[in-house]
Amino acid sequence: MEELFLPVLSHFQNGNGWIASADRLRYQVTPEEEKLTVQVWQGPWCYALSRVEDTAEFPLSEGGLAALRAWLEQRAEEMNGRPRESLAETIARRDALLREQAEQEG
Repeated sequence: MEELFLPVLSHFQNGNGWIASADRLRYQVTPEEEKLTVQVWQGPWCYALSRVEDTAEFPLSEGGLAALRAWLEQRAEEMNGRPRESLAETIARRDALLREQAEQEG
């Protein structure tokens, strides 16, 4: 598995977000108030073309960042341990989400 990379705490304290990947795991970290909110989804598609599978919040602190990393590593192990999808399955998953989004927009 690819190594998870997270910026240093000051990156988030300055209001910057982070989007990255580790194999099939995709993740977005957003600083809000005194917390870090992280969302994960399965690749290969970007956030807008994917269904968020899990969300968690951690304190905006060194301890919170360490806990976030451990949480992401666990999610990565689970997601990357799944059987690989074929290209057709991946496209079907994306297209189903796009249909749902179109129906919600009316």
